[in-house]
Amino acid sequence: MTDVTNTPECRQHGPMTLHTGDQSPAQSFTGTWYTCTDPTCWSAVLYPSAELVADLDAQGSPAKAPLTITHTRAEGTLLSGSVKGDGAYELLRPFRFRVSPSIGIYLRGSRDRRADLYLIRQAAEALREAGHQVTVEIDETQRRAFAEAESDRTDRAAGRAERFGARAEQLQTSSDAKWERGRAITRGYAGEPVKVDHYSANRHRRDLERAHRLFGQSAQEQAEADRCADRAVTAEHYEQHRRNPGVTLRRLERLQADRRRVERQQARTVEDAEAGKLTVEALVAALIRLDADHADLCDEIGDWEKVIAQAEVEGVKLWGPGDFQPGDFVRSGSRLLEVLRVNKKTVTVPGGPEAGPIVSKANRQYSWNGKLPYDKVTGRVSAEELRALLAQAEEEAQQGGSAVSEQDERDA
Repeated sequence: MTDVTNTPECRQHGPMTLHTGDQSPAQSFTGTWYTCTDPTCWSAVLYPSAELVADLDAQGSPAKAPLTITHTRAEGTLLSGSVKGDGAYELLRPFRFRVSPSIGIYLRGSRDRRADLYLIRQAAEALREAGHQVTVEIDETQRRAFAEAESDRTDRAAGRAERFGARAEQLQTSSDAKWERGRAITRGYAGEPVKVDHYSANRHRRDLERAHRLFGQSAQEQAEADRCADRAVTAEHYEQHRRNPGVTLRRLERLQADRRRVERQQARTVEDAEAGKLTVEALVAALIRLDADHADLCDEIGDWEKVIAQAEVEGVKLWGPGDFQPGDFVRSGSRLLEVLRVNKKTVTVPGGPEAGPIVSKANRQYSWNGKLPYDKVTGRVSAEELRALLAQAEEEAQQGGSAVSEQDERDA
């Protein structure tokens, strides 16, 4: 019942009395009653109970359909049951949920990954606090092959390239047209200033304002066209960059480390269960997630290993420790760096900023060393080959100098 501190009064008969007679369950539910002391007066006051207020609020608000948050690795994290205007998307947007006409409300970046339990739990709590009935369903066993996911990403990159390319062309055409229209306006005046006292002054000002507006719009559209063109180029080279041997080797190294980490987690989970630190339900849930992670990593590693094997068949050289010895020169980009030591995953070279096209122990400007991974090596030159190249370059330079001297003598 609602607490009452002040006794209500009847306008005709003064203070009322608390109604303490027999009450039906419905009357008790409504709250605290006060009645007039005069039995012939029908005046009464009701202080509603909290239960009655909550019931009336629920009756006055529209019913909300039950919502379901589902997650599978094949489809990602999705929200179903939401309708336009129920406020679900506005509540979920701070938790990285987005909306798509073809997909609906989804958690960004959740496809082909394990469920983000922290974000899903926060989203469900926010919906429940707003009065929604929420069910969470997670199935880590439903997954799709990595080759299928990679093909889907490549197709979407091609679609982005087409869309951004068309948008860039459209904006470029509009920008050029507005620029030319502005130039045509200003060209007619040939830099002539506004004649303040002349009848053409107002028209002159309007034309200049219009040209200024056109130039501004042209500049904005040009900047947007350049941005779209850059994104189109990036999307066009998506597959080429993904399948680059050097990038793929670095990715493989990271994925293999992740697989070893998951295998250690699997072993620790079993040990904790044997020690009684985990319940059977927690053990099953943890192993399901870890087994799905391990299967995903094995699938992805196998696919990228095929990319490396195909690159070797096509003649791409993959450098390793057996290709170098101290004294050789390794090519990285446009530079040649002397090999100081050969390691398992890197070669030790002179460190410091770029000092020239050839950096060796003899001409190095910095005392510290650097390490160059083999996946960033683009070539090798032995010490003998380098000496021969330097001698040839010096001979060509001397011959060029002699020819210039003879020409100077004839001119003299």
